[in-house]
This record gives sequence, structure tokens and C-alpha cells, in this order.
Amino acid sequence: MRLRFGGFPLRLVFCLFIVLLLLCGCSQDPDKKKTDHLKKALIYEQQDKDKAAIIELRNAIQIDPKFAEARYRLGLLYLKSGAVQQAFNELQRAASLDPENTDARLKTAEFLLMKRDKAGARKETAAILEKHPDNVDALALMANLELIDGNFDQAQAALDKALQLDAKLDRLYSIQGRLYAAQKKVAEAEAAFKKAIEVNPEKMANYRILLAFYQQQKDRARSEAIIGQMITRFADNPEPRVLLASLYRQYNEIDQAEKTLQEAIARFPDNVRLRLIMADFYRGIGKADQAEAAFKAAMEHADNPLDIKAQLANYYFEQKKFDLARKTMEEILAKNDKNGGANLLKAKFLIKEGKNRDALTLLSSLEKNYPRWAEIYFTEALAHMNLGESELAQNNVLEAIKHNPRNPRYHAMLSLLNLRARNFEDAKREAAIALKLNPRNFQAALLLTKSVLYSGDYDNAIKILKDMRKKVPDNVEVLGNLGLAYLGKKELDKAEQAFRDLLAVQPGNPLALLNIVRINSARGKSADELIQLVRAQLDKAPDSAGDRILLATMLLREKRFDEALKEAGKAREIAPENPRPYTLSAAILNRMKKTDAAIAEYRALLKKRSDDIQALMGLGTLLEQQGDTRAAMEQYRKALEIRPDFAPAANNLAWLISGQPEPDLGEALRLAMIAKQQLPDDVNIIDTLGMVHYKRKAYSLARNEFVQAVEKKPDMPVFRYHLALALHGEGKKEQAVRELEKALAGQENFPDRAEAEKTLQQWKAEG
Repeated sequence: MRLRFGGFPLRLVFCLFIVLLLLCGCSQDPDKKKTDHLKKALIYEQQDKDKAAIIELRNAIQIDPKFAEARYRLGLLYLKSGAVQQAFNELQRAASLDPENTDARLKTAEFLLMKRDKAGARKETAAILEKHPDNVDALALMANLELIDGNFDQAQAALDKALQLDAKLDRLYSIQGRLYAAQKKVAEAEAAFKKAIEVNPEKMANYRILLAFYQQQKDRARSEAIIGQMITRFADNPEPRVLLASLYRQYNEIDQAEKTLQEAIARFPDNVRLRLIMADFYRGIGKADQAEAAFKAAMEHADNPLDIKAQLANYYFEQKKFDLARKTMEEILAKNDKNGGANLLKAKFLIKEGKNRDALTLLSSLEKNYPRWAEIYFTEALAHMNLGESELAQNNVLEAIKHNPRNPRYHAMLSLLNLRARNFEDAKREAAIALKLNPRNFQAALLLTKSVLYSGDYDNAIKILKDMRKKVPDNVEVLGNLGLAYLGKKELDKAEQAFRDLLAVQPGNPLALLNIVRINSARGKSADELIQLVRAQLDKAPDSAGDRILLATMLLREKRFDEALKEAGKAREIAPENPRPYTLSAAILNRMKKTDAAIAEYRALLKKRSDDIQALMGLGTLLEQQGDTRAAMEQYRKALEIRPDFAPAANNLAWLISGQPEPDLGEALRLAMIAKQQLPDDVNIIDTLGMVHYKRKAYSLARNEFVQAVEKKPDMPVFRYHLALALHGEGKKEQAVRELEKALAGQENFPDRAEAEKTLQQWKAEG
């Protein structure tokens, strides 16, 4: 029996099916198919349907990854859409696949220059000129490269040849102007920039470069005049009015700047960017209500108001209106839980709450979705810095600067990281950049001053600080650093006056009082006179725990134990979170030889109130003093069961764990981080965290902590000793020896002094 299908023998049907398959296969020729995709893409381009064109070009490349023309067209479309990195990738590949595509090679060279790869850009440009010596665009790029490298004659030669070939190319005159400006030929530079405008008066960039030149010359009148020309020429563009407002702001003419922006908004009421510029203007001059209103007005005119609402929420956060910021953020996330701005703010809240690891997890996912958003990297840097991970923080802030090099906050953070790493020159440079970008950035000015001060340039530090003091006469950081600068110059009278001026503003500042004590001690004042000096200051600031700790320490040195113990007890009452009063009380009791009695007293109290953290801490401290480490650790753990984030217990337990024969350094690190998050400025906690990092052989992290400890307490040799150990671990042996010599320069004894002296001898013997 023969099988049939629809009246036909099945064998015949099968043969027909095979023939059809072969015919279909012929119609799916890959070369034809990729060409069809290219043709469709070109049609879509003509219709301004760029997204559809991109899809067709990707399809063509999927068929043939070496399809140079498709990659070139795709690169141009990416460039048009602002996807710079993708454009570079495609154009570079197109140039390598088709070396005869001069435009692809030229754009690749321009991208390389943008990426600061001058060598790569020069190589590509030279290759173009070797085959096409009369290519004007390549000559212009080569002139630019020579100008950047300071080769003025070679730059002029390339420009001359280009101008002979095309005297109507405005870009050549712009380069000519920059070349003259670099050689301080002011009149010639101005003439060249004006020629660029004459050649192409419809190109706003030509006016902007002349404006930048006038602003560099600090020529207010000509700057304003050229902006006036731009407003007339480009009447339908709000940009010139924004530039005029910026000029008024530069000269501190706030009312004129505000009026100009308001006029711009009245002329272009639907321009959302203008309203955001207005919000940023009000934010910069401290008009919070007007800034908020400007953000809300921008939301009303925006196609996607949630993104602007996220900016408003972030502004609330900056203003420390945390409840309002959180409420606004949650409203956004309720509508769109993927909103980038709201999730970035969520990460900032996590950092504020000390949940830095959780913040980093969230930021990592944001980074994948928004790889060019600089603020994400900056926020990651902040989280890493809080965790003591200075190298990771530095990498992140460098990435932020790469994507937004004109943000002063980013350069200020990089300056701070360099300052902590004792890279004073880099710290100075970054602080100077931050100040140039925002002359009103006080923290940047202070970082610049500290960089100058800590590098030992006391004269310049004093000059800068005195200028700053004229603007902010009562700023405690300025006064404190001025005192340190005078101390560095050994001008004790001026140093003391600066510290006394600081105390007049902030009577309970313990570092200022400590330095006054040191200065008067150097003058030969007796111990009784120094103690009286501290008591007199305590009459003005009775709630200063730091001053009471200082007094207790001085009384202890004079063996006035009862008085010392009383002052330490008062300090503990004022600042129960501070671990220093506990350790100081223990030291006093030990010196009084009443350790057992103190332990018994604490145990009796704990029988009545087992959850008394102060009693647990006191008992733990005394047991630690007796050498009963296991029992002391038990008390600290009990304290942490009651309050898991209690800094003194976490700090002491971390220290004891790290000193065990086979320490659980992971647990020690966790505890030290808890303590640091709660009391980030406590020098003993900073030292503990540094020591845990050191024992983990994370020497750069350890060094970062010890640097902070030394900056806060330069008179404590044990901290310099620890810093020296970390530097030596990093391989910075000369710096390590210098720090250890400083630690041992004085006569002050500290527990590890003998070991430190032995270590110094060993390092010197090693060479």
C-alpha cells in the first residue's frame, strides 16, 4: 500500500519540500541579507528614524562582524545620540577593518585625544597624513596635538598648510587663537578668534571660545559685549542668557544674575533645563525656598517629572531635611522602583545610617544601568572611605572625575584622600582645582591649607589662613590650623593667641586647650600652674569631657589620684560613649593599687543591674588591666549584647581579639568598624582599626587610619610608631624610619617604646 498526502504520493511531496528548502536557502544569501539591512538603515536615517537604523545596522553586523561600512554608519549614529563610548568602539573597529576610511580613522584619532591618549591620536593622525598629506581635518588635528605638547612651531606649520588648503574653515582660526594665547600673544589671539566668528557667524562655539578668552583675561566689558552679540544672533537659544547670568554670578552681582535667569525663563517657559539651572542658582546662594519652588516648576514642565522629583528629594537630603527627603524618595519608588535618582538617594540614606556595605550593593547595580553617571561613583567613594578602604575610594572618585571633571566636590574628596595618604602635592593640586571650579568652596580652601601646612610650608599656610580668617573670623578649623602653623614656626606667642581665640569661640575644644598647655609647659610653667590653667578653662566649659580627661591625666601624672579619679568620673558622666574615661579610671585605680576593690565594686553593682553598660565597661577595663583577658572580653561581649553598636565595648573587644595568639581578625575588623562608624573621630578607635588592618597585612588601609590618629594627636608617639609599622609593611622604608625617629625623638614613655627602639635599630641595620 502506497502512502499518499492530499492526493499526491508522499515520496513526491518530500522531494518538493527539499527543493523548496534549497530555494529558500538561496534567497537567504548572507551578503545580500546584510546589504538589505544596510539599505534599510540608510532609508531610516533619511527619515530621522535613528533607533530603527541602529537596529538594522546591528542586524547587518550580526551577519558579518567584519562589515566595515555598517560599523562606520553605526558609529556615526551612536555619536549623534551621545553614546560616546559605543561610537568610539564602532568607529575604531571600522577604521581597522577599512584603513581607507579616512573619516573613521580621523574620528578615532579625535576620540583617542579625548581619552588623553595623545600617542595613539598622533599615530593615527600621522598615518592619515602619510597617505593624504592635504587632508585639512587631519592637519587641524595634528596642529592641535602639537599645541597641546607645546610644540608651537610645528603647530603653526600644520596650521599654515591647512589654511592654504581651506581659508574658510573656522575651526582653523580657533586653533590659531589658542596657539597665540599659549604664547601670550593676546592681540593676535583675539584677532584669530574674531576671524573664526567672521568666517562662520552661525556657529555658537566660535563665540564661546572668544568669551572664554576674554574671561581668562578678566576682561569684564568685552565678555559682556560678546554675550550681547550672542543674545542677538541666537535669539531663539537660551544658552547666551545663561552665560550672562553666570558672568554676573562670577562678579557676585546676584540680583542681576537672578533677573537674567528669570527673563530667560519668561522667554523660554517650557525649557526644563533653564528651570533646573535656576534651582541650582538658588541652591548656590542659599535660598532654599526659591530652589524648592524652581524644582517644582521644572517638574510641571517636564516629560518625566519623576527624574526631577528625585533631584528635589536629593536637594532635601543636602538641606538635612531628611524626613521630607525620605518621603519624597518613597513616593518616587512607589511609582517606579527602578528610578535611578531615587535609588541613588536610597544609597545615600544607607550610608548615613552606617550601612555602607548595603549601599555599595545598591550602587553596584546602579552603576551597571548608568555607567557614565559620575555621582554614583562619588557616592561609592564615600561609602568606601567610611569603611576605611581608601584605595577603593580613590579609584571611585577618579572614575567620577573622569565622567564629570568639573565637579568641585569630587576634586575636594580626592584631595582629602591624598591628604590622608600624606601625598601632599597631589592633595594641594586637587584642592586647588576644586577651588578654581568653585571659589566659594570653603572645605576645598581648608584642604589646600592643610596640604600646605602638613607639607611643612608654614609661611604659606599662615598667609592663606590669615586671608581665610578675614572672611570667616570665628571658624574653629581656621583658628586651629593657624595655631598649628605658628607652632610649626615655633612662634609660641602667636600660636597661643590663635588657640585662645579658638577657645573664645568654642570654650570646650580640648585640642586647643591641650596645645596651650604644651606651649606653657615649654615656657617652663609648673605643673600646678598648668593644672590651674585647665581648671580655669573648665569654669567656662564645665561640660567638656575632653578637658576633664586632660585634667585627669595631668593630675594622674602628679599622683593626685583622688582628684584624677573624680575628674575621670565626671568625664564618663558627660560622655558615656567615650572609651577614654574608662581606660583612664582603670589606670588611676591601678596606680592607687585599688584594682581588686574596684573590681568588687563593679561586680556588686552588676548583681543589682546586670544591664548597666558603664559597669560592664568598667569591670572589663579593670580585668584587662589585671591581664585577665578572657574575663575582660566576656564583659565587653555582654555589653555588646545589650547594645550591639556600643563603640567602647566594640573597640576594646576588637583590640583584645587582635592580640590573641590565633586571632579571629575578621571578627576584630567587624567590631572595629562598628566602633569607627559610631565614633569616627575618636583617636583610640582609629588606632584600633589601624592595628587590626595592620595585623591583616592590609598595610595601606592601616596607614590610612594611623595617619588620621597622628593628625589628631601628634604628641602621642605610640600612634607614630604604629604609622611607621604600616609604612614599613607597604615597603616605604625610608618614610617608616623617619616616622619612627619622630616617635622616639621625645622622652615620653609609652608601652611599646622598648620594642620601637629595637625595631628602629633593626630597620637601620637592614639599610
